[in-house]
Amino acid sequence: MRILKLAAALGCIGMAASVHGAAHAGATDPQTGGKSSAVIPVQDSDALPAPRFELATGVDYSAGHYGAAADTTVWSIPIDAKAQLGRLRLQASLPYEFINGPGQMVGGVIVSSSSGTATTRRSGLGDLALTGAYMVVRESGILPSLELGGSVKLPTAPTYIGTGQTDYTLSANLYKTLVPGVMLFGSAGYSWLGSPAVYQLRNGVMASAGLNFRPSPKANYGFSFAYRDPVVTGLPGQAIVSPYMTYRIGRGLGITAYAMGGLNRASPRVGAGLRLSLMR
Repeated sequence: MRILKLAAALGCIGMAASVHGAAHAGATDPQTGGKSSAVIPVQDSDALPAPRFELATGVDYSAGHYGAAADTTVWSIPIDAKAQLGRLRLQASLPYEFINGPGQMVGGVIVSSSSGTATTRRSGLGDLALTGAYMVVRESGILPSLELGGSVKLPTAPTYIGTGQTDYTLSANLYKTLVPGVMLFGSAGYSWLGSPAVYQLRNGVMASAGLNFRPSPKANYGFSFAYRDPVVTGLPGQAIVSPYMTYRIGRGLGITAYAMGGLNRASPRVGAGLRLSLMR
């Protein structure tokens, strides 16, 4: 009987939601409560897989108006860590952010006032995202795998980078093999956002869905769609599409690349990212 293991597109993390996850400064990831980075589920025939550990880093880029008159661009260099202990998955992600534009990073996304035109540059350590999830049901027959998880975003970033508040997320993730080498995945969650003095943030639903294709044991290709309820009044919910690919260069080394595009003015217009992962 097959089970599903989560191998993140960006060293772990998607939603692909998280999705990508995966995606950077875009829709929030139901599994992390932070930036979506296209999570890629990978089939594994081991009934009881040995513990696995991953460490990844790379670069993310995104740009968009987010309802303002000028662009906000974000470059991010994250450090991602993951441990897969049987059915239990533990993750941590800490980025270093470079932001240029009127937008403010709140609740894992970018928001800006409609009159925002000031181009301000700032950089610094981002917020720490911690995630724990447990696969309560393994795929069997017509039943998909079901994973339940929760995450917390700790305010490790200065207030000119983040909100200075703690966020919480609960999520449910489903994975179903359609035919050998093709998997449908989806996620739904709810986040509670701490509001800074400048913005009154709104709690809300987030969801994602996608298809993963595995033509060989070394390669995965796919795409995901991610949605998040409006974070602030005056902007619609974020909607993002994201194609991705992962490739195992060797036994313990993998590379992931993704792109993304927003479907409305609350979403990043364009984005892309690259990850290098060490696996043990």
